[in-house]
Amino acid sequence: MTGRLVITAAALALAAGACTTDVDLGNGIRQRGDHLFFYDGPELEATLGTHETTRSLGENWLILEAFFRATSGAGTLEIDRKSIAVMTPDGHRLPLITQAEYRAAYPQIHTRVRRAEFSAPASRTPTAPMQRCDRWFFAEIGEGFATDELYVGSFMVCSGPLVFSVPQGVQPGRWRLVIDLEESRVDIPFEVDAG
Repeated sequence: MTGRLVITAAALALAAGACTTDVDLGNGIRQRGDHLFFYDGPELEATLGTHETTRSLGENWLILEAFFRATSGAGTLEIDRKSIAVMTPDGHRLPLITQAEYRAAYPQIHTRVRRAEFSAPASRTPTAPMQRCDRWFFAEIGEGFATDELYVGSFMVCSGPLVFSVPQGVQPGRWRLVIDLEESRVDIPFEVDAG
């Protein structure tokens, strides 16, 4: 009986995935399902996973999963930690936390960071072979080095968590991930649902 339940659950998951189509939100943004966004801009292609946001309601941490690569022909693109922020529903700008803040908060957030990393589907990355970045804005204890400046090319995909401190607690409503680049601004809206 257990085997049949597993097969049925897998079949339902495949059927649900097959029925999911992208919705064009304008400004180079497409949404697939409730928690996956694709951005195609003049300098950057980004995929944003917001799977952990609903679980974050009332919490002091907002965790997103991001995948970046430079738009074809854009050359190497620099993304500075200070250029990344989220805008809250009431208009407050919250910066990406520092590596020191990440390390200090790690005991509280490591499970949620792992869930965010594993919840974004395989369709998040390009189908063409890509070189993986060896750096990200955060590094776990004993695992690599964090960087404040990420260099992304069109044949390279960089990915990892984006973590923001939310002192008043995560509230439901329309949030936005913003990234200020040299010649453009990424602005991806997403909803945090009350559940």
